Amino acid sequence: MRWLGLMAFCATIACGSTGDDNGTNDGGGGDSTTNGDSPFNNGDGSSNDGSSNGDSCYAPVDMYIMLDRSCSMGKDCNIGDTTTASKWCHAVNALSGYFNSTSATGNAAALQFFPVTNHVNTMCTTGATYDTPASPTAPPFYTALPTNGFDALLNSTTDNNPCVTPTEGAIRGITKFTAANRRGGRVTIGMLVTDGDPAGCDENLTNLSDLLQAHYTATTLRTYVIGMTGATDANLEKIAQGGNAPLHPATVGPLTNACGTSPAPCRHWNVGDGNPQAFVAALAAIQQSADGCADGGGTINPN
Repeated sequence: MRWLGLMAFCATIACGSTGDDNGTNDGGGGDSTTNGDSPFNNGDGSSNDGSSNGDSCYAPVDMYIMLDRSCSMGKDCNIGDTTTASKWCHAVNALSGYFNSTSATGNAAALQFFPVTNHVNTMCTTGATYDTPASPTAPPFYTALPTNGFDALLNSTTDNNPCVTPTEGAIRGITKFTAANRRGGRVTIGMLVTDGDPAGCDENLTNLSDLLQAHYTATTLRTYVIGMTGATDANLEKIAQGGNAPLHPATVGPLTNACGTSPAPCRHWNVGDGNPQAFVAALAAIQQSADGCADGGGTINPN
């Protein structure tokens, strides 16, 4: 029954209406997340944002999800396992639940893991391999949702080896892939999901944040950062600043403590140990915030 409530929440985030208040150059009605509108009322509870003017609009989301599979994610399991209490098990079940949900209809996803099993240090500075999805493996590099097409991959992929967290390689892969795979009339986003601080590759938080900021400056594409138990919220928030995801409060729908130990409002998302309820709530809220048809939404790719 827990999925029914979550899916009901997800169903409320269908594409909204366009109508920007100040005509800045970003998605639909969306403003720069630095000083402009936020779909979460700037994360401060104000009521100046999220308005619409009644125009029809449809701008579904293409998301490139990079999931941490380092050793700290814990014990492996298959989708449907409700007894294994590892972050990895929670994450694969949550992703499967979201990918299969009717609330995701119209959106599309691509999925890769980090570290890849053949990780070498040269991938850190190039993003090679990380810039290619594990699924789908051929163009178009997004799979339409809802689908169970990711389930076999999530079941067959294991965590724990190698035991590094090459965040730089993952970020470079996200930025290269999303910049190269923008489909007209849709919103493209990257998503980094991790339970740890950078370990391996460049570990300097400012450098990692700057990579995402340079990507956003060049493309106006956002990168969202989702943190799980084990990661330092302040470090993830530093990285997320460069990703330019909109500010959000500590409580968003059924998700509480969304900023973890960081002060609210914040830009990264905390889902604790990856409990599917919290994880899916975060995915639903991210989908909402990327809505290019609403104030504070993401950039709609030109046709």
